[in-house]
Amino acid sequence: MNSTLKGMTLLSMFTLGGCVAMNKPATPPPATLAEIKSELSLSEQRVHSSLALQQKQLIQQQSDLIARLTHDLKQMKESVNKVDDKLAKLPDASPKPVVVTPAKCPAPAQGHTLDGKLLVGEAEWIWVDAANDAFQARVDTGATTSSISAQDITIFERNGKNWVRFFLSHQDAEDRIQIEAPLVRHVRVRQASADDLDRRPVVRLAVRLGDMTEKAEFTLKDRSDMAFPVLLGREFLKDIAVVDVAREYIQPKPQLKDVK
Repeated sequence: MNSTLKGMTLLSMFTLGGCVAMNKPATPPPATLAEIKSELSLSEQRVHSSLALQQKQLIQQQSDLIARLTHDLKQMKESVNKVDDKLAKLPDASPKPVVVTPAKCPAPAQGHTLDGKLLVGEAEWIWVDAANDAFQARVDTGATTSSISAQDITIFERNGKNWVRFFLSHQDAEDRIQIEAPLVRHVRVRQASADDLDRRPVVRLAVRLGDMTEKAEFTLKDRSDMAFPVLLGREFLKDIAVVDVAREYIQPKPQLKDVK
């Protein structure tokens, strides 16, 4: 029985060994050089084909992008043109340039300053309406009140008011001129050569200097021994005249106006 088992065992081993040998794959023969070259060529062609396809796809994508950009730019241009058309139809609200023409400074009138004040020298001719004549006057900015030569001064009453009658005379005048004017007040003036105060009447007279006519106050004093029968002080000159002490008789001598 043992002999039988051994025989069966050997038979099984032989059978299994034969099956194993029959199921083992056969080893392929080595590839030839031609086959290798052919395989490499095919691989190279596949790579080129893949690159060409990718390049074609990239070119197509770029073309599509350019087309979209071109379309967008065209729409933007059309929108801008529409806006420009609407703006062109709107009224022009831009500020207009202002052209400023420099004002020409007018030349001052004869015998006047740029601001219109009367220009006078150290001596001028002045017209006194009450005397109906013109007299030489000294311009003195050191004196406060103007003064006119007067003799035989008499104060009298007219219509309940005080008046003054005096005679205007001067060394150059042939006749004495009688003048009557309302009395304004009295002033006390200190003489340069005396300590006492001199009480003088003050009258208001209409006078004309150049083209200016004014009513000015004059103190009455005998000036027959002085060079000028009339003295013009600061109160007469202020705000209306500018004095140029280096000149004389800037203003023309006043003439009697024609009575129409």
